[in-house]
Amino acid sequence: MESHDNEHSPPESDFSERLAERVEDIPTDERVYQTALELHEPTQVSEVAERADCSKNAARRHLKRLAEIGLLTRVMDNPESFKRNKSYFEWRRFNRLSELTDSEYKKRVGELLSENESYQEQYDVEKPGEIDPLDYTEYGDPEQVWLDLNNWEAIQTEIQDLRQARYDENVGEGVA
Repeated sequence: MESHDNEHSPPESDFSERLAERVEDIPTDERVYQTALELHEPTQVSEVAERADCSKNAARRHLKRLAEIGLLTRVMDNPESFKRNKSYFEWRRFNRLSELTDSEYKKRVGELLSENESYQEQYDVEKPGEIDPLDYTEYGDPEQVWLDLNNWEAIQTEIQDLRQARYDENVGEGVA
């Protein structure tokens, strides 16, 4: 009789090796780009090179290119440091929002307004900022309230951004 112990034994392959192989297959410029997307604070070229697993010269070359197109800002020359250009990402976000079709726009705004209204009813206030952080326990689990308020704030921001993108698009076409 055959043993079925193999059904419950761990797999033979080492998944960490496969992950390392996949990372090696990613071109250097893509690894630097992925690292650059995370540069919320000024970061030296040497640290980017280490995180992107490449030479400092390769990291520097790709970082300079990303700075030229506006994705990054060079913060210092010595030591050479870069960080994300927040304005660039805001511009890209508005561009994506302004490219929504009328039906996509209406659907998304409708969904967000519905979520916003649900939060207003749940917390009995118009905006998340009207809730005192010291009174979170009044509404239930403080951690869940904090998560809800952050999500609610993001919803209100997206509603404003969608409306602004649509307004800017219409003004640009001469329609207000």
